[in-house]
Amino acid sequence: MVKIDGGWDLPSFWLAELAPFARRPPLKSSQTVDVAIVGAGLSGLWTAFYLTTIDPGLKVAVVERETAGYGASGRNGGWVSSLFPVGWEKLNRQFGKDASQRLSKELVETLNEVESRVAELGIDCDFTRAGAISFMRNEAQVKRGVFEVAEAENLRLGAKWSLLNAAESDALLCASLVHGATFTPDCATVQPARLVRGLADAVEARGVAIYENSPVNGVENGSVYVGSTRLAASKVVVATEGYTAGIDQWKKTLLPLYSMMIVTEPLSDSQYEAIGSPAEGLCFADHRNLVIYGQITRDRRVAFGGRGAPYHFGSRVMRSFDTHGPTRNGLEDTLYDLFPALEGIRIVRHWGGPLGVSRDWLPRVSKDSRGSIWRIGGYAGDGVAASNLCGRVAANEVLGVPDESMARRVFSTPPRDWEPEPLRWAGVNLGLGLTRVVDALEDRGAGTGWLDRLRRKLIGQG
Repeated sequence: MVKIDGGWDLPSFWLAELAPFARRPPLKSSQTVDVAIVGAGLSGLWTAFYLTTIDPGLKVAVVERETAGYGASGRNGGWVSSLFPVGWEKLNRQFGKDASQRLSKELVETLNEVESRVAELGIDCDFTRAGAISFMRNEAQVKRGVFEVAEAENLRLGAKWSLLNAAESDALLCASLVHGATFTPDCATVQPARLVRGLADAVEARGVAIYENSPVNGVENGSVYVGSTRLAASKVVVATEGYTAGIDQWKKTLLPLYSMMIVTEPLSDSQYEAIGSPAEGLCFADHRNLVIYGQITRDRRVAFGGRGAPYHFGSRVMRSFDTHGPTRNGLEDTLYDLFPALEGIRIVRHWGGPLGVSRDWLPRVSKDSRGSIWRIGGYAGDGVAASNLCGRVAANEVLGVPDESMARRVFSTPPRDWEPEPLRWAGVNLGLGLTRVVDALEDRGAGTGWLDRLRRKLIGQG
């Protein structure tokens, strides 16, 4: 095995915390398995876990270009949530009210499933169920927050949401300019790299072969190729999320949208008290349009991230894109704006990476027309829990097990490709720019009407 000694050789703070660790050997000789999985992130590993739960005698192999958790699974904000990237109103129009109710309950049950599996498998990943608070910091955000809580009640959604006034919000976490907040207990946090790498160890202990440093250069019906080495399999699952655009036949199915993070040094006692002595593991965000997300870690750091980094022409994904100075500066400014008492705190790491976004923002578990190839993913940033749900659906699909879940119905919707370049590049980046403009206008109390509708259509949320 190759030993990874330096945390700075790894793409996130979370992974660097685990260094040094050994990289598993690559696939060096052709072989045959029952199921081949491309991608050792949460999607691929949960799929392997449930495949071997259903059929312990199944021969399963996972091939990974880098190391388990190298992608979004080891870089994300660590929210294990029942959130869904598509609004419930839109889901109601497409699938009906009953579908929204059932899917939302399945997402909450998935949070419980992850918690129980983490305990069962003995994965030490700092799983903490402290809930999520989302601040309302201008009138437009108040309207969205009030609507979302009312919608959850009217539709009888699975997750429980409540409205907090400013004092109640401050009692959980003190932020500036807060009119109030929404809160749900149906959210947990993890150290995501510990979760994904612990899961890798668990499936390996079940007999699943994991080959790292094994870049896949071809996927065909019945075959996965690493260079000239063939991994033959009667069934193949492609779980490459934000890296899917690197596989020619699916180049336009998932757009790699970059999200960025920063993490602080541990808060001093005075800093911790100044932001309200929040519960460790608490998730936080606000109701702006350009998504931000954060958590208070077990060692009292603030891990904070958000969208806004540019989409790169041709759906390119490169290591040099994993950091972005303007986005880092924006995250620091936003963090200090939310928590003025933290201004000047040392930022110890900045990182980012691509997440996978489908044209309609729905996750998918879909069988490819070429035969026994399934593609799984497209979480648009809400994948730590949803990958578990998709993994269960995928395992049932692959093995022909009846599945009456609403997730199976929703996730099997035929996908729509993103537009060709340069329309894709222009539309997505214009949409991101307009999202910033809409947020700025809302901060000033201005109406956004048609501008908000336009930017939603451009990025696929209209």
